[in-house]
Amino acid sequence: MRTCFMCKDTIDNTVSNSRLREIKKAAKDFPGSKKEEMNQIKVLTLKFANKKICEYCYLKEMAFLTTVMRIKAMKDKEASS
Repeated sequence: MRTCFMCKDTIDNTVSNSRLREIKKAAKDFPGSKKEEMNQIKVLTLKFANKKICEYCYLKEMAFLTTVMRIKAMKDKEASS
């Protein structure tokens, strides 16, 4: 049994291996970006696809990173106005 590096819980096989391969391929083809959060999303996706972290931790971190990006976008929009 594999354990999640973040929460130390066991990783169950709720996602099929074919779907994980698709996720890994999409993450590898992800265009480069200068934004730190975009790179963290790519790394996080690869960790999930390689079964290093569980689905719960993946979704929790994705929600956090997208929220950070949304807040930064709103601040940039306010600054440009």
